[in-house]
Amino acid sequence: MEPTNRLYYDDSYLTQFTARVVAVGDYRGRPALALDRSAFYPEGGGQPADRGWLTNADTHRRWAVHDVQSDNGVVWHILSGDAPLPAVGNSVIGQIDWARRFDHMQQHCGQHILTAAFIATCNAPTTSFHLSERTVTIDLAISTLTDEQVWAAEAWANTAIWQNLPIQARFVTPTELAHIPLRKPPTVNEQVRVVSIGDIDHSACGGTHPARSGEVGAIAILGWSRQRGMIRVEFVCGGRVIAALHERDRAARGAAAALSVGWTELPQAIARLQETQQALQRELTQTQRELDAMRATQWYAQTPPVDGRRIVTVTLPTAGIERLRTIASFIAELPGGIAIVAGGTERVQIVVACAADTGADAREILAAGMTVLGGRGGGQVHLAQGGGGQPEVLSAALAAMVERASRA
Repeated sequence: MEPTNRLYYDDSYLTQFTARVVAVGDYRGRPALALDRSAFYPEGGGQPADRGWLTNADTHRRWAVHDVQSDNGVVWHILSGDAPLPAVGNSVIGQIDWARRFDHMQQHCGQHILTAAFIATCNAPTTSFHLSERTVTIDLAISTLTDEQVWAAEAWANTAIWQNLPIQARFVTPTELAHIPLRKPPTVNEQVRVVSIGDIDHSACGGTHPARSGEVGAIAILGWSRQRGMIRVEFVCGGRVIAALHERDRAARGAAAALSVGWTELPQAIARLQETQQALQRELTQTQRELDAMRATQWYAQTPPVDGRRIVTVTLPTAGIERLRTIASFIAELPGGIAIVAGGTERVQIVVACAADTGADAREILAAGMTVLGGRGGGQVHLAQGGGGQPEVLSAALAAMVERASRA
């Protein structure tokens, strides 16, 4: 099958075209058509596929194009709908979803500009690019990035946008390519398509782009983080800048209303709230500790002594390991106290603590329980902890540990 004539190469603004069906079938289990020519952009190079519609020129039956993929140069239009597919040789009318296409043009061109900006301002080249439904990301080949570097790159990029530089996309000959200062070498040897944005960036690219940089509108960097030794920058361009501004404005005003302050007072209000929360957390922690000490004494007193020892078993499913350790230690501070304290709702956690006057080894007692649970643990003579197994077998594990503690 001959490669599809890709009309968007010459005109990214083309939204309607006619074509002839050259193949009908399935593409990875979905109904699909191949045409002799198409303005639909297939997914690739970090840019998602176009969407739109195909209409049979004779019957006027219409199909939604919900995905477009390329296979060995052939563009497959993956369709949805119940209408019978047209036959090979039929004429169809293609209609591009322009809002989606123009959004992708803004984001992709903005990526070229921001990539050039990071090279110009901090010598940080881009290694990969991804355009999602909400934001765009690029990975920079550097390990750290400061606020100042980010703002400098963003300012450089927006200046380039507002200069309304001409953008030229064309296929070049090897001779022409040798005289173009490409940002990085092309990934193909033949049919190299170069996108030039004024004289600030020249890149081998098969994507769709506007005619001038001003159509990108603006670039706003939303954040950045370290990813696999590089820096991933998240940003938006054009119409997405407005959407992101509205989203953040709604969030800020909603938070301000909840705190009964103006949105400009949010930082101070949040700082006060954090201080209050930290104070309450400290008070809660201290109160919990005092309560646990009192309850540990009660559990100890309620346990009958055997040969001068009190083997106290406690199960607290929602308690974390630190609280289990605290309660076990309280019990082990009392004369003859041996504590076996368990918790966990999905995976059992157990802490064993022994008073010095018992002569018992917490590790041996814990090991008896771990054998039943199929878990692992360790520690010291007077304090050991471990975990494993399901809560359903906890009672059997506790019984084994009590039996071992009574023989210590």
